[in-house]
Amino acid sequence: MTSDKLHVTCHVPYVTGYILAGGKSSRMGRDKALLTVGSRTLIEVVMERIKSLVDHVVVVGSPRNARPLGERLGRSILTDLKPDCGPLMGIYTGLMATETTLNLFVPCDMPWVEGRLIERLARTCREGADVAASLHPLEGMQPFPLVCRTTACRTIGALLDAGERSLQALLREPRAQLMDIKEPELWHSFTNINTVSDYAKLSHETAVTPRP
Repeated sequence: MTSDKLHVTCHVPYVTGYILAGGKSSRMGRDKALLTVGSRTLIEVVMERIKSLVDHVVVVGSPRNARPLGERLGRSILTDLKPDCGPLMGIYTGLMATETTLNLFVPCDMPWVEGRLIERLARTCREGADVAASLHPLEGMQPFPLVCRTTACRTIGALLDAGERSLQALLREPRAQLMDIKEPELWHSFTNINTVSDYAKLSHETAVTPRP
């Protein structure tokens, strides 16, 4: 989970960042977004990171956690149009509400997303892809972070109508593109906090070597 590369701020203009926080956190056993990391919660760590990268940040939650998230963050929470339908619904909800052509989607448990990666994904969408994600040379497809054009909304809606919840299904669509990410210094962007063990490692890393 560690990296010897420092985070370099790289602002990507004309992009709205959506933090997806509507999941059940079943493997963690409690709401990951509200886990404490030092003096902050995990979603605050992620939000601080994403705020430095894009123009505007929105949190997408569920009816189950919208109130505690709103109270903690001091802002209104966009709730999934239909709860408990997976991350595809969170993405669809964001695209239905957005005011920008390009939109970044990051789960609330990915604290180390790099601006250079987001810039590359956004460039791919500006060049014509509806959806851009990453391909790790050792670990394969990385659905998040994800950048979508608003034009992806129709495709995602059709997948949801068909009962599909898998992000892999979206990334198999003709206008989706996977970017080869060969630079090891960007791979920590794909780190997420799924289990109690992951959380313990994050808490230790943050205490010992806090990232800028």
